[in-house]
Amino acid sequence: MASLATKGSGLVNRLLVQARPQLDVFLKYAKVELTPPTPADIPAIRQSIGNIVKGAKTGSYKNLTVKEAWLNTLITAEVIFWFYIGECIDSVAIPPVYLRKFTPDGSKLLAFSLDQRSLHVYKYKGFGATGVGELIRETDVGEVECYMGGNRVPGNTLKNTIFDRLFATNDVRILRLCQGDYWRFYLHREFSVFLENGRYVFLAAMSILHGALATADYVSYPDLFDKLDAFSYIFFVVDLELGVVTDTLFLPQDSIVIAHNHGISVHESSIAIMSKLYQCIYIYELVDGRLVKRETIGPRPRGFIDEGPLDMGVLDANTILPITHIKQRVLSFLYRKIDSTSSRSSKKYQDFYKNFDFLEHMIMEKMQLVNRDLILLRFEERPKDNETTPLLPLGEIHTPRRFYVFYTVLDEQVVGVYQDDSVELLQIILQFYDQMRNVRSQHTGDAPSLPPQFFLKQNFVDANKTIPFMRQAALRFNPSVPVSTQSFSPTPYLKYNEFSYDDRLISPLERPKPCSADPIVFRDRTTKLVKFRLSAKARTPNNPLAPRELCAFICHPFEPLILSIQKYLHIYAYNIHLYNQSTVVRNESA
Repeated sequence: MASLATKGSGLVNRLLVQARPQLDVFLKYAKVELTPPTPADIPAIRQSIGNIVKGAKTGSYKNLTVKEAWLNTLITAEVIFWFYIGECIDSVAIPPVYLRKFTPDGSKLLAFSLDQRSLHVYKYKGFGATGVGELIRETDVGEVECYMGGNRVPGNTLKNTIFDRLFATNDVRILRLCQGDYWRFYLHREFSVFLENGRYVFLAAMSILHGALATADYVSYPDLFDKLDAFSYIFFVVDLELGVVTDTLFLPQDSIVIAHNHGISVHESSIAIMSKLYQCIYIYELVDGRLVKRETIGPRPRGFIDEGPLDMGVLDANTILPITHIKQRVLSFLYRKIDSTSSRSSKKYQDFYKNFDFLEHMIMEKMQLVNRDLILLRFEERPKDNETTPLLPLGEIHTPRRFYVFYTVLDEQVVGVYQDDSVELLQIILQFYDQMRNVRSQHTGDAPSLPPQFFLKQNFVDANKTIPFMRQAALRFNPSVPVSTQSFSPTPYLKYNEFSYDDRLISPLERPKPCSADPIVFRDRTTKLVKFRLSAKARTPNNPLAPRELCAFICHPFEPLILSIQKYLHIYAYNIHLYNQSTVVRNESA
């Protein structure tokens, strides 16, 4: 146990290093292969990329040799940036649904019915599908980057039918999930997790729950956070190939943050669900479309609840319950990490006892499955009834607001603990954020390139930076972990290392953004030339007293297609941004 800190640090580094992509072979081929094509090459390139897209939709890529698959990857990585998103069709008509996102292979678009009880699955035909180009040409869109249409008949035809040309609306698959015994439940529009490369999708429905918690819950879960509203949840496993529900999971009284996949994390077939109410994590395994319970992590060591007595007599406000299992491990790790032979050991012991109360009462706020056996937890200060922040004496260090904990499931051990301003944790984020984002393009294997990561690499890799500077950087960027599962788009058109754009208006992180007053400009980082613009301008005059106009983006994982959804007042407007060979992107002012 004395070497736990050293052992834990080595384990964390080893597990993360194993996930580092092997790019030596890629670089060898890239120097020769990735050269700009000549005009004579364009027809062959179009045919090559068309064959790749067709193979992705039909499944014929499974019969390719390793060499053929690798060459396809190189072709896709090269060609995709020769077809920029240049055209915006403003205010198009869509079916009466809430659009959600594309499947990882881009072959389907998921949506929810307006009553939030059904799942709609639309087959994607492709922006090169029969009729899309003809429709745009017949409308005489011309060279403009944003087509408004006006009151012209061809323009109205384009807006009313472009969605039908891109998606098989006549062959939509509808699954009614919330009915019968589940009629009180509503599907959450901001939650969906794909499993087994998009074969299955994990969905959640919830219902308002009225009733008090049982007294026994306070014994079984001594860290229970009862200041939250409790709900009932149903999780659905949907087989997108067969169009059926293969399993359901019912959690009758809980509080789980499921918006934007916040409280659920997946790694391969493992699924972790964090209960903010009970301060524990439920671990499941997906086996042939069925959910198999592995264990519950948090309140007690493995087997304690089943084998130990639960009767603690009468509970009241003065009853002191045992500290939870994970917190015991955290305190033990921090205590044993102090070198008793060090000249500063006395000060470190004082800091440990000073922070003991904070550590004892902190709550688990977020978690992530780094791999099947390693979980990253973020603990935060428990909210108090009195929100007044006490003034600290001059020079006194503020108590850490967060602790980041690496915990192994198999051994039930804490192998790493980092504070808010930990430079070591910042280095882990800097080096391994690609792996921690747990999402990849199925066509190039690339992880999304994000503004924070780009900014980190540009500014904080200098070894000569001062410690205070690095600690400030850690305070700013460490909260980016744990990473919400599948919350980033792998589209190459939002890669921040390739394009310079305002990430306050759009980013690979799938969150609504404020609408801009002007189109969003994307510039090549090398040439500084404008490559394309996304027009999703605010539709109402700026009014500080009015609700903020928001815009959400749904990006195809590899094709030049983005759907933007603008919400102003209680109205939704849908725009389609896609490649159009006639569009002229002008490079004057941004």
